[in-house]
Amino acid sequence: MAATRMPRATRERKMIEAATKMLAKRGYHDASMDEIAARSRISKPMLYAYFDSKEGLCRACIRQARRRLYESIEAGADAGAAPDEQLWLGIVAFFRFVEERPDDWAVLLGEATAGVGAFARDVAEVRREVAEGVRPLLRAAAAAEGADPGSLEATEPLAHALIGAGESLAEWWVHHPDVPRDGVARLLMNFAWMGFGDLVRGERWVGPAKLRVVR
Repeated sequence: MAATRMPRATRERKMIEAATKMLAKRGYHDASMDEIAARSRISKPMLYAYFDSKEGLCRACIRQARRRLYESIEAGADAGAAPDEQLWLGIVAFFRFVEERPDDWAVLLGEATAGVGAFARDVAEVRREVAEGVRPLLRAAAAAEGADPGSLEATEPLAHALIGAGESLAEWWVHHPDVPRDGVARLLMNFAWMGFGDLVRGERWVGPAKLRVVR
């Protein structure tokens, strides 16, 4: 009886999963195509036939991790919730992704591809898209507080700042797994929301009357 041929999509998925694990474990530069092929139980030439290069394979891993992150955030969303509750749900979903899919996190925004110039545009696109999802929540919150138009415009850079803070906190959490997910999510929520609340209410840091110039 002839052996059943594995469907292309299934084989491709197995290769991407194996590559994601290797990239998360060793980082992009030290990940071996030979080992990825062995873990996938396919030949190295077939690996190159599907993805052309290690860069192409890694980019496929980034795309998969990106899709899974968005699916996690979407699954945790509640469009009918108040702006602060929506932000909280998004933060929890983000850290759930980091906790439940650590290899995907490492490839997408963690250490596996950090500093690799070839993927800078891919990573920047993820950050931009997530920030675009956060910005309407900040605008809605600012409007609810009766903020002036200037505060509403400031929500764009603040959304990017929040994404950066979330990434840094997630990377810290990877090395401090004893902190529960709810606890780390609350840290970011309080850091973001309480400070943002003061900002949209018009409370500003103005500094001393005369700043000391450091030469």
